[in-house]
Amino acid sequence: MNKIQICNQIELNYIDEGEGIPIILIHGLDGNLAGFKDLKNELKKQYRVITYDVRGHGKSSRTESYELKDHVEDLNDLMGALNIDSAHILGHDMGGIIASEFTEKYQYKVITLTIVSAKSEDIANGFNKLMVDYQEELAGFNKSEAMIILFSKLFKEKDKAMKWYQSQKLYNRPTPEESAIAVRALLNIKDLTRVHHNVSIPTLIVNGKYDPLIQNKSHYDMDQYYDQVTKIVFDNSGHAPHIEEPEKFLKLYLDFVS
Repeated sequence: MNKIQICNQIELNYIDEGEGIPIILIHGLDGNLAGFKDLKNELKKQYRVITYDVRGHGKSSRTESYELKDHVEDLNDLMGALNIDSAHILGHDMGGIIASEFTEKYQYKVITLTIVSAKSEDIANGFNKLMVDYQEELAGFNKSEAMIILFSKLFKEKDKAMKWYQSQKLYNRPTPEESAIAVRALLNIKDLTRVHHNVSIPTLIVNGKYDPLIQNKSHYDMDQYYDQVTKIVFDNSGHAPHIEEPEKFLKLYLDFVS
């Protein structure tokens, strides 16, 4: 595990293992690089794999506030510091939004894009909506406690998902304030009004059939400007298909990037 300093004294904590064409894995909201341990260990047999804690998460630097664009530039700086000209990019949850925003801005640095359980139209408010839907059951509990109570709603393969969730909390547990700052950075995406550029990068979108956070799994706003999109729905997964059906996901992903 290493730390690298990028702009404005920000340090990103990362792991760089394996050899070959680079794959960069980006974790989700309130998560960290520990969530990709199993997938990384499989992929590094054939590829150079980089996992990292995004700003405000894991063991990377905290700041009082940041925006989605900061995550995008952090990834660009990390690639530069590691002498990576281009890579396969995969993101889960918030990481998928970072990955897609990065791809749109730095298309020439992306070989393929994979988005897992992430949709900018839904993900920022998805968990809050779920908490509202089950507000009676959640009365008096904080967000971390609510996450445990809602586990059966978020994931189909609950045992696998719980092991994955706990491994990240053992590595680093965000404070309520850190979590709130991270959520605000995502909410700001809805304020972005810009002209989208066409993206010709091969793109794979993977969702779990039982994921309550992604409302419409067949239609994305990005369909209008992404030219090569393949969408797959895993029948026995919720919000983490790469964890709930790991063998199926690994085969799909290796076929996609090869």
